[in-house]
Amino acid sequence: MNFTIGDIFTPLKWAEFAVEKYDLLDAWLNGKSVFDPTMGEGNLLFSLVESAIKKGAEIQNLPIKNLFGNEINKTYYKKAIFKFQNHFGIDMSKNFTNSDFLLFDNREFDILFGNPPWCNFVDLPNEYKEFTKKYFREYNLTPNPKNLLLGGSRIDIAALIIQKSIINNLKNKGKAVFFLPLSLFLNGNTHMNFRKFNANEKYYSLDSIYDFDNLAVFENIATRHGLACFIKEKTISNVVPYYRFEENNWKKYNAISPKSGEAFLITEKNKNTIKIPQIKIPQYSKPRQGINPCGAVGVFVFNEYKQIDGNFCFVNNKFKLPDEYVYPLITSANFKKNEKNPSKWVLLPYDKNTGKPLSKHEIEKEPFLAEYLEKNKEKLINRKGTIIQTQIKRGIWWAMLGVGKYNYAPYKIVWEAYGKNKFKPQIFTDKWQANQSLQAFIPCFDKQTAEKIFTDFSNPKIEEYLLMSKMEGTMNWAQPGKISSLLTLYHKKEEKYGSI
Repeated sequence: MNFTIGDIFTPLKWAEFAVEKYDLLDAWLNGKSVFDPTMGEGNLLFSLVESAIKKGAEIQNLPIKNLFGNEINKTYYKKAIFKFQNHFGIDMSKNFTNSDFLLFDNREFDILFGNPPWCNFVDLPNEYKEFTKKYFREYNLTPNPKNLLLGGSRIDIAALIIQKSIINNLKNKGKAVFFLPLSLFLNGNTHMNFRKFNANEKYYSLDSIYDFDNLAVFENIATRHGLACFIKEKTISNVVPYYRFEENNWKKYNAISPKSGEAFLITEKNKNTIKIPQIKIPQYSKPRQGINPCGAVGVFVFNEYKQIDGNFCFVNNKFKLPDEYVYPLITSANFKKNEKNPSKWVLLPYDKNTGKPLSKHEIEKEPFLAEYLEKNKEKLINRKGTIIQTQIKRGIWWAMLGVGKYNYAPYKIVWEAYGKNKFKPQIFTDKWQANQSLQAFIPCFDKQTAEKIFTDFSNPKIEEYLLMSKMEGTMNWAQPGKISSLLTLYHKKEEKYGSI
């Protein structure tokens, strides 16, 4: 195979950093076997040999026979073979294999040392998605296949490579050291099953984490990333040493998982427990993501709006649409100085009573709406994404994601959920709509409920909790999954609210 999936090659400097931090060189020199399941061009294994030579070892005296690697991409595999031959005069063709690691046998090694591909399931090539589904299920990462079409579509294939390699290819008491996206530890529910650190009745534990924060480890990579060590069949602890590079030093924290599978929270090194604030809200008020046009912002979102009469409006100064389907869209400007004048508007061709897309018959009753959608039909049909394509194939090609009855709640508690480090919710009333992953909201259907929840959400302990995730400034700052862990949902018949 020669396709690439989430390739991020490890610079030699940082490979040697991992070797030093986890004493991999001495372990290898003393007879331990080392295996990289997705070796790329072989940089990690190369770093072990380089480290040994820098310390004065002779190449002919090194235990090269105990270095093993596998790579799916044939070009990278050949480069790894050439690199060892060219630099060290060593033929690694018997130690390196060229195959998909998901098909690799169950040979066991003392040490795993790798940098698996970083790529969400939803972004995998379509043919490879189908191939990997059974492995995500087999290794207990998505027991429910439907999860791969919903929130679980954001699960990273790095989680699968790590889980499979530790379960199948690491000896008992063995050590596994991986470069990886920190979302595996710090994000919401997507990687919950990975954080249970077990599959097929085999267990392992998280030993420690290095958070590179703003260090330029991998060029042009925005994903928060780090280095982690796992131990096979070690006593599992919910408190893990967490090192973060701050002010030119590695500062030690504790990473604490409140419950099995929950995202880790980062606290001072002398703190071993965390009290998470809890808020009770009605079931129908669970947090939601903003409206997602699935790449068709130019069709659904407008910069200009002018009401003609009580029934129609002009958008972008040229399209006439029924006013009941055009809504003010919240932007970052609306969170500054409580600005409530809209600067963008969004078209929602939905029934506000049911939260479902209008039927073809209902759209045809609105000639201006029908004409506008028909004009943009090709763009809407060609949108990418498994979930939206399911709607399109059913003939509802004007559908969007993130739209339901909750969008029509008369009160919304909205906050900025993307790239922020402050949690400042606001109440929006009437027709206002939240904007994609930039914002998240809690829908409320009466003023009293909205005001009570808003009061609880204004408590500074919420922001303190979010900051413990160390994901400020990223796309995962305060998304619904992260906020959900603060909430206890109850049905409408319950009237009392809980406070922090």
